[in-house]
Amino acid sequence: MQRSIRLPPTTSASQLTCFTMCARKFACRYILGIEPEFRSIQLILGSAMHSAIGWWFEERIAGRTPDVTTAENVLAADLQAGAAGVPVRWKTSTPESLEAEARKLLRVYLAEKGNLAVKSVETPFQVDIVDPSTGELLPRPMKGYFDLVLEDGRVVELKTSSRGWNEHDLARHLQVGAYSYARNALEGGPSKVEIHVLVKLKREPRLETFLVERGEQQDDWWTAAAAETEYAIAAGRFPPSPSQLCYECEYASACLSGDLAPASERRVIPLRARDREPEPLPAG
Repeated sequence: MQRSIRLPPTTSASQLTCFTMCARKFACRYILGIEPEFRSIQLILGSAMHSAIGWWFEERIAGRTPDVTTAENVLAADLQAGAAGVPVRWKTSTPESLEAEARKLLRVYLAEKGNLAVKSVETPFQVDIVDPSTGELLPRPMKGYFDLVLEDGRVVELKTSSRGWNEHDLARHLQVGAYSYARNALEGGPSKVEIHVLVKLKREPRLETFLVERGEQQDDWWTAAAAETEYAIAAGRFPPSPSQLCYECEYASACLSGDLAPASERRVIPLRARDREPEPLPAG
């Protein structure tokens, strides 16, 4: 008997990136809903940094004057919440060392960018994706959030990284391309996306800023890549991508256990582009 799997009704920058890195991991996370075996400190740190920076600018939008000490306390509380009740792969870090590192990162960011003229925080968006080769509307629209939207219309995306970025990292970056495409679709033309990368270094952290402005040609590359990825997802094939990154994967045991349904027993229920409703299952 063939198993039917329903895709999430919308895609996202995270889904596209996850599938291209490892289709098996995508299936574990987004289709089968398998509970992750642990939470990485990178995920805990990134989430807490987003939350604390978002709090800072929400205070400013509301007409209040936030202070760095309170922002650090918000950060510390979010770090504790992120690590509570779940296994954490600490490696050489500890809760105390992670908090100290996070406080440094936050201070660096607020010192350089704390006075940005931010209009909104965590702004939701949903845009259709059109296959540039056929002009067809893909069945799943893309949904996501802009970390910060500035008064001048620029979008800011916040990242934490253990190494520095460069312009080559941005040229074919699916997540950066997704936000650029979404902003262009909403604005009706080329718009600016600013990437703020908080780099964790052994001594002192630093903040890197990149400005991305992409036109139709760059959007066509991204939409073609997104379309091919979506078609591959819809085909219901989720092979593993063995590499050194498997050690870092929070679904490694599930992948090795063989609990995933084999492709011969699996069929993804597609969505109709017109109404986003699942296609009816065939009789029998």
